[in-house]
Amino acid sequence: MNSAQDRDRAVLLSITAVAAMVIAYLLMFTVLSDPDMTDKLMNGSVAPGTDESGSRAAVVLGIGAALGGWCAAAASRRFIPVALMLLASMPLAPMSLFTLALAFG
Repeated sequence: MNSAQDRDRAVLLSITAVAAMVIAYLLMFTVLSDPDMTDKLMNGSVAPGTDESGSRAAVVLGIGAALGGWCAAAASRRFIPVALMLLASMPLAPMSLFTLALAFG
């Protein structure tokens, strides 16, 4: 491959990494804004008959999107996408653990 193709691939992977992290944040905030999860947070349990599978899937897919973003940033072999992923992962890591405990606990 020539340098133009390498540069295009790196730019595409960088954009993909940022988009994957945005999706991860949106999925985590979806779980936190769910009324059933808010009730579970406030009361300690959800109402009988509440289906939590959507929240559980959102948490798992959010963590998968964040890992995919990291892979894309590392594959781009550029400093700025990796630094952006590092900065974005700092608040996402505890939020992921909290939503994981909330959805599966």
